[in-house]
Amino acid sequence: MQRCTHCNAQQLDGAIFCSECGASLLGSPQRRETTASLNRAAATGEATAFEMSEPLVIDAPATSVAPTFTLVVINSGRRITLEATDNLLIGRKDNQRGIYPDVDLGLDGGYDAGVSRRHAMISLQNGAYCIEDLASANGTFVNGRRLPPQEPFPIRPGDELKLGTLLLRFEVG
Repeated sequence: MQRCTHCNAQQLDGAIFCSECGASLLGSPQRRETTASLNRAAATGEATAFEMSEPLVIDAPATSVAPTFTLVVINSGRRITLEATDNLLIGRKDNQRGIYPDVDLGLDGGYDAGVSRRHAMISLQNGAYCIEDLASANGTFVNGRRLPPQEPFPIRPGDELKLGTLLLRFEVG
């Protein structure tokens, strides 16, 4: 048996996600993926118009903790909070091919929505959040605009991200 580092619930050996809180049981305890209901925190306001020339810039002192952001899966309301420390892979898990994305959208109907196994990458570049399509089969869109593959594109809080036909909202904080 193993224990969840997030809620301390006892889990079967080999479990990937906590059956109580949804936290990832893989990787370091510093990065937590949880499934929290939208009912906890009601969404506020409309998405702002996309401004390509004004990416969100994060000014963080060198000694502070890594900034976090949240991806909200619109259909299910699942909230995925991540630290922006590395390039974070978004896609679908495939055990046979050894593909384990940081954000597995297979749990949210990613296969039916056309999410590739290695679909997109979110990174923090020069203090600004960016998303990059990894030459996915069904494309990556920001606020309805299809992104060219292999080119980082700035994103801001409130932006709507569409991977295939699966809708996500990008939030910071």
